[in-house]
Amino acid sequence: MADNKIIVRPLWLLIAVLSITFFLPSSGMTVPPKGEVVFATVWQSFLQVGGDPATQMAGNAAMSRALFDSLITVDVKRNYLPSLAKGWKFSSDGKFIDFNLRDDVTFHNGDKFTAEDVKFSIETYLRKELRFTLAGFFTKAGVRVEIIAPYKVRIHMDTPYPLFFQHLWWGTGMMPKKYREKVGDRGFADKPIGTGPYKMVEFKQDAYWKAEAVKNHFRHTPEIKTIRVIYAPDHPTRMAMLKAGEADIAEINPPNVPEVQSDPNYRIVLNKYTHLAALIYADLDKPEPSPFKDIRIREAASLAIDREGITKKILFGMAEPYGDFCSPITLGHDPKIKPDPYDPQRARKLLAEAGYANGFDTSIIVVPYNKFWMEAVAANLNEVGIRARVEVMEQAQYMSKLVAKNLKGIFMQMLWYGPSRSASGDAMTHFLNPNPYAYNSTPEIEKEILRGNNAHTDKEMAEAGRRLSKVIRESRIKTFLWANFFPYALGPRIEYWEPELAALPPSSYELIRLKKSYL
Repeated sequence: MADNKIIVRPLWLLIAVLSITFFLPSSGMTVPPKGEVVFATVWQSFLQVGGDPATQMAGNAAMSRALFDSLITVDVKRNYLPSLAKGWKFSSDGKFIDFNLRDDVTFHNGDKFTAEDVKFSIETYLRKELRFTLAGFFTKAGVRVEIIAPYKVRIHMDTPYPLFFQHLWWGTGMMPKKYREKVGDRGFADKPIGTGPYKMVEFKQDAYWKAEAVKNHFRHTPEIKTIRVIYAPDHPTRMAMLKAGEADIAEINPPNVPEVQSDPNYRIVLNKYTHLAALIYADLDKPEPSPFKDIRIREAASLAIDREGITKKILFGMAEPYGDFCSPITLGHDPKIKPDPYDPQRARKLLAEAGYANGFDTSIIVVPYNKFWMEAVAANLNEVGIRARVEVMEQAQYMSKLVAKNLKGIFMQMLWYGPSRSASGDAMTHFLNPNPYAYNSTPEIEKEILRGNNAHTDKEMAEAGRRLSKVIRESRIKTFLWANFFPYALGPRIEYWEPELAALPPSSYELIRLKKSYL
C-alpha cells in the first residue's frame, strides 16, 4: 500500500479531467421577495458560548445553510455546483484542490468576501473549543488552507477524505474574518453574518429563528421575504400547527401521512433515501458462543422479515425495501440488487440446518422512536423460531452502551444517514474500526473501504462502490432492511418546495414559492 502521506485522492471528483471549471450564473432576480413562510421542524436550534449557527450546526445544518454559503453547493438532485467558488481544480496527484473564488460577493454587513475569509473560516472550524461537528474529520485529514491570490485558495489534505465535498457544502459556511475578529465569538453568535440567501432577524434558543431574504443574491434570490423556522419536537404539535394554518410546511411522522393525504388542501413531499436501516448482530463482537455467528442464522433472520409488509402497513409507504449498500446517489449503486425475499419456510430450514430446529432465545433492543416498527420485526423473527424479546432502552442509555460495545442480541442502526457519492465514505462510520459506531466489520470490508478511499475518477469510484457493497452483502454481518423516506406536509399556501435528495435536515429554503394569491 502506498504511503498515506501521498495517497490522497479526490473521491468527490465529478470528472476525470482535472482542469475543468464549473460556472453557476446569478439568479438575476429583480422582483422583491414577498410574504412569510413558517416551517415546523424537529431539528433543534441551539446556541452556546463560543458557538454560533455557523460552527454549532449539529442537528441544524439548515440554519447554517440559510445564513452562510460555502465554496460549493448542491441542487435538489445533490449534484455539486459552484457557490462562493466559481470553479475548482484537483492536482494531478490529488494532494490539494485549487478553488477560484468569486470576486463580486459581499457579506450581509457589506464586507467583501476574499480568500482571507476562507482561510479564517476553516481555521475557526478547527478550533477545538468550538466543537464544530465536522472538526474531527477535518483534523484527521490534515485539512489546511493556503492563500494563492486574493481570490484563489489551495486546500491541502494529508490523508484521504472521501466525504470532503459532502461536508463542505453541508455545513462549512464561510464567515467574515474582519467582523468576527471585531465582535468576538460571542458577538458573532448573537449576530451571525454570512453571504447566504437569508440573513438573521430573530433567534430564540430552542424555540424559533427568523431570517429575511437577501435581495439580488448572487446564487439564488428567495421569492419569500421572511422564513420563520419553529422548533416543535412533538409530532402532534406540528400536525396541529399545520391544520391550524400556523405552519406552512411541517415535518411529519409516517403515521400522519394518510391523514394529510386525505385532505385535498395538503400534499406530501418525500425526501427519499435519507438513511438505510439495518439489523446489527451485537453478539458477533463477543467471545461467547452465539447462534448469530453462523452465517446461516443471519440469513434466516433476513428471510424471516416481511420488509414489504412492514414498509407498507407499519411505515405507511415511507420506506422502500432495500438490498444494495450504495444509495441511489452513490457511485456504484446497482438498482438490480434486491433485498432478501420474505421466505419464512426457507428461514426455518436454515435454522434446522444450523442445529436450531427448535429455535433459540435472544433480545432485540429498541429505543422509543423505532419501537413501533422494531416490534413488527421481532414478531417476524418469533414466527420462525428466533424468539426475540423486545428490550426498550432510553436513547442516552442505548448510545452509551453502543459506543462501549456493550449491547447484546440484535439492534438497529442507520448505515448511512444523508448518503454521499462515495460508498467508502458512507461505510467508514459503521464498518471501519476504531470508529465508535463500527459495530462488527471484517478485514475484507475494511480493506475495500481503504481501497475505495484512493479511487480517483468516477469510474474508479463506481467500481469501488460495487466491490464494497458486494463484500458487505456477502458477509451478512448486517441485515439491510429498507431505505427510509422523510415526509414533509405542505399547506395550501405553498406552490412549490423540494428538499435536496437524501439530505437531512433539508436546507433549500430559498426555493420555496408561495401561490400568487397569498403574496
